[in-house]
Amino acid sequence: MQERRKWIDVSRGLSIILVVLGHSGNELIDDYLGWFRMPLFFLVSGLLFKSVMPDKYISWALKRIRMFMIPYFAYGIVIAVLVAAKLRDPLSVPHDIWNLIYGGTVLGGWYGVFWFITCLLLVHLLMGFLTRYPVKVQAAAVLMSYIAAHFVSMTPLAKVDIPWNADVALMAIAFFFLGYSFKAQLAAGLERGIWFIPAMLISAAAIVLDKEQILMFKMDMKMKVYTQPVLDLIIPLACVLVVLQLCYWISRWPISSALAFLGTVTITIMYLHIPINIVLKYGLGLEYGSFVFTLAGVLLPLGAAWLMSKSSLLTMLFLGQQGFGRKEKIQGKLKAAG
Repeated sequence: MQERRKWIDVSRGLSIILVVLGHSGNELIDDYLGWFRMPLFFLVSGLLFKSVMPDKYISWALKRIRMFMIPYFAYGIVIAVLVAAKLRDPLSVPHDIWNLIYGGTVLGGWYGVFWFITCLLLVHLLMGFLTRYPVKVQAAAVLMSYIAAHFVSMTPLAKVDIPWNADVALMAIAFFFLGYSFKAQLAAGLERGIWFIPAMLISAAAIVLDKEQILMFKMDMKMKVYTQPVLDLIIPLACVLVVLQLCYWISRWPISSALAFLGTVTITIMYLHIPINIVLKYGLGLEYGSFVFTLAGVLLPLGAAWLMSKSSLLTMLFLGQQGFGRKEKIQGKLKAAG
């Protein structure tokens, strides 16, 4: 149980680093990370998901909405005030708050990652509802969602700003479902290392074919760029399996504890890495590359999360149920399991 929890947290820690790195401005890095960084996040989230009893669904859903949306608006309002101060335009605050309410692709710049939170919430709510049905029904619903997502992507609907990126949730639930439904098989496969070589070969072949312009593969979940229904599942999944296998092996090393801890404080890094780098680069006029962008985007939000954890009010508003590290929660679960 402890090893399972650790490799999942290691993968979450690596995932958030890849998200920050992908936003660093290097187009080549962003293109290739785009193949799998969001599928990885959704699949790992599925690994941690538990079924919901039908009679508990409404109360569970309300609790889940509070858990996601309180930090969403807390960070959003703070950023809106900072943007207004920078623009010297107080009227930008209600405009930005309206965009936060609408969500999805209308949010960019300082709010570039906010789409992911509402999309993930919708996936949770949909998957929580589906768990009352047999696995075959769940799989059929997810398949229909996957087909619908590609229909949206390949039609003019792709350019429509859907609230909360609900149309992207149709795609994201496929990876979430795989993590939720095959968590035991995935863990067993990682323990034996059976996925690594096939997944590595598929990933390497895709990269080579892409570089040679034989196979022009691209995935951008936020912007609904996925137009190859078969490869849009195979290539990201192969890349994800490579990353998860590496995380599983890394989790056996003592040094992995730092990465595992990072995986328990992803929320602040997710929300703040772009605003912090905007302030450093455009507010203070600092010039730096992808490495410093990633370092600043991880460490400075981590410091902010530590400071906020000293206040119960700030913890509730900005850190939510995740808190700062989940040490006590993990230990409690381990004791209960033992």
